[in-house]
Order: sequence, then structure tokens, then C-alpha cells
Amino acid sequence: MKLNSVDFNDGDTLPSKAVNAQIGGQDKSPVLNFDGVPAGTKSLALTCYDPDAPTGSGFWHWIVVNIPVQTSGQLCSETLPEGAVVVPNDANMQGFMGALPPAGDPAHRYVFTLHALSCDSIDAGAMPQAFVRFTIKTNELASASTTAVFANTAPA
Repeated sequence: MKLNSVDFNDGDTLPSKAVNAQIGGQDKSPVLNFDGVPAGTKSLALTCYDPDAPTGSGFWHWIVVNIPVQTSGQLCSETLPEGAVVVPNDANMQGFMGALPPAGDPAHRYVFTLHALSCDSIDAGAMPQAFVRFTIKTNELASASTTAVFANTAPA
């Protein structure tokens, strides 16, 4: 399985639209392209995680489950397919939260991962976000990731 973006190359800086509105962005995800979903996949999930957030456990910017396996090979926050469910992120908001690292921190990594799942759906409304992520991992057949970076250059 492969995942890439038309908005950045793996390891490049996030596009400005994927930065938090508080620091001039638009809180819109990059466009992500994928292919090679393995046979037997029943649904897809998509996550965006910042492992460098100063929380001790990183920061989940975006979690989407129940993406139909028949979805064309492109996903973004503005045009999610019917049936997809957005799980509240670590800021407890429904949707993609753009990059917002502390001013002066070294660049943070934003890891976008597409997960091919063996389950038809995840009842995300009935469980805490951490259990949604656990369910993704325990039903994962394959995954693919691409990573962008961003540093908040505002004075600390």
C-alpha cells in the first residue's frame, strides 16, 4: 500500500493550508493519494499524528474511520466520502486540526497514515478516542504513511 500527497513530498514542510488558523493557516488537510489497498480490506482509517508534541504522548490531529474501501484513491478533510466518521482529535474538535507546535520548538513531524482494516466499521461514537486507535491497530491488515514537518517561527 502506498500513501503520498500532491501538496508535499515525504519529509517536506506542510503546506500553509494544513497549519492552524491561530498562526495563519486554514486547518485543512493536505490532499492524500493512495493505492495498493490489500485484498480482504473491509474499511479504511486515516490518522494524522504529531509525535513531537510536548505532551508525553504526542498529539492526534485527525482520526477518520469507516472510510469505504471503494473510495477513490484520494482523501482530504474537505471531501471525505459518505460514511466516513471523524473522531474528535486531541483538541476535542471534529475535524482536521492544523499544525500548531509551540513557538520556538524544533520542527515537528506530522505523520499521515492510511490503515487498511479487516473490520467493516468501528463504532467510534461508543468509545473513547484511545480505544478507537486501539481498534484500528488491532484490525490493521496494512498501513502506509507519509510525513511532513512544520516549525512555528513566531517568537517564543
